[in-house]
Amino acid sequence: MIEVFFDRNFQKLFFANLFSGFGQGMTMIGISWYLVTETGSAKQLGTTMFVSSVLMFLLGPYVGTLIDRFPRKTILLVENAVGLVILLSLALWGFYAPYGQWMLIALFIVTTLIFQIHFPTQSALVQEKFEERHYRSINSLLEIENQTASVLSGGAAGLVLGWYGLPVVLLFDALTYLLAFLLISRMEYVFTLEKHVRENPGTDWLVQFAESWRYIKKKRGFLLFGVSVFMPFIAVMVGNLLSPVFVAQALHADALIYSLHEMTYAIGAVAAGFLISGMTKRLGDVRSLVGNTLVFAAAMIAVVVFPYGWVYVTLTTLFGWCNASVRLVRQNLYMVTVPKHLMGRVLNFFQLVGMMIRLALIGLCTLIIDYTGAGTGYLVLAGLLVLAAWGTNASTRLLMPSSVQPAAAQVKAYHRS
Repeated sequence: MIEVFFDRNFQKLFFANLFSGFGQGMTMIGISWYLVTETGSAKQLGTTMFVSSVLMFLLGPYVGTLIDRFPRKTILLVENAVGLVILLSLALWGFYAPYGQWMLIALFIVTTLIFQIHFPTQSALVQEKFEERHYRSINSLLEIENQTASVLSGGAAGLVLGWYGLPVVLLFDALTYLLAFLLISRMEYVFTLEKHVRENPGTDWLVQFAESWRYIKKKRGFLLFGVSVFMPFIAVMVGNLLSPVFVAQALHADALIYSLHEMTYAIGAVAAGFLISGMTKRLGDVRSLVGNTLVFAAAMIAVVVFPYGWVYVTLTTLFGWCNASVRLVRQNLYMVTVPKHLMGRVLNFFQLVGMMIRLALIGLCTLIIDYTGAGTGYLVLAGLLVLAAWGTNASTRLLMPSSVQPAAAQVKAYHRS
């Protein structure tokens, strides 16, 4: 991990993500809290999340194809430039006129699109740019960076929103995109898939995306595995709708508790970045995936059973630990098994399936939580996480017979494949 961190190209990627992740985190916290507290209902935020998810679902196949056909560095630069221009424009507007709800909804959708593009692009770039022996260390460091940004944004958002208001938040966020753009632009990069792209010119993007489905279908258990290990992330995303409602209505707490829960979530995820490698060496990848998914379910049930602010803030540490642990193990497995020219589309395929599940859950929660409370949503998510743990265990027996071997034997098997 130390060797990787002192690689200059990795340092630029690391700090670029730290800055942009900090800005994105503050933006999403600010908009979510504003929409819930200004309207006094979860419906506006829920509808916004539902619409953004529908748009991401429609754009998803095209995004995956773009990631596999264009230089990943260029995609990251465009992403940060778009974020800079939009945030700076809205920040300047806010100093002279009040925001319309449509403006904040549009910003929420754009930020969601940036998330949708950023993470599969980043994974594809890491797989393309760095050596396979460094994948685990790189993924762990990027998870630490990502969650450190969340810790900082969670703490800063509650303070800056209270002291200065949303325009200052957005101006600060625009500057983080600018810093990220400058760092990525100085990163050394060669697009290694250029020959593959030249040999497949002008192919319809739907045909390109269908390649990922053929690959997934060929590998027994891969579809069930991909959906199951994506479920903790889906739970976190649906939790972004539930959390401000739960804090405001069930806990009767203020924005400080909301931002503190974002901080403790991130602290748990940072800890996972440091410790998950040792856990997988002792327990193996499959036991780590299943165990963390079940712990996540138990933590969600506990916050409903014990509706106190301090319990919620404490237990969201486990939310962060479990989601980050599952994501890191999942990313490592994908990087050593999925071909480089399919990486963007395979990741995006599972994002699309996850988006369908997310749409259904957000739609359900938007309809019921004003009547039943956000606690019901957490209990539904806990039940789905238990099913996901079963799916992970069942699919890995088909997908990776080596999953029953010790972790060291699994690593050897991956390299032989």
